[in-house]
Amino acid sequence: MSLYVFDAYRLDTTPGAPSQIFSPPQGWNGDDVKYLDWLRSQFKSSHCFRQRLGCAARSRLLNRPVQIEGPFSDTLTSAINSLNKEKKRTTV
Repeated sequence: MSLYVFDAYRLDTTPGAPSQIFSPPQGWNGDDVKYLDWLRSQFKSSHCFRQRLGCAARSRLLNRPVQIEGPFSDTLTSAINSLNKEKKRTTV
């Protein structure tokens, strides 16, 4: 699958999941804290990652269903929700 064709409403955090930007590399080992660190490093280094995270946050803000699965789904959900909280604070 191409990196340019994706389902913006289905996010997988399973390490090694093909064509999933929120999926750490195959063989990656870590807990929720390490996954959050990985998310932060991806956010800093990848424009594509920031764009996809923004799309997910915007979808949640507009109450569109976003399916987040995998072992780090709660951590990714928290990261997305924190972006929305920050957005609400700066626009009010």
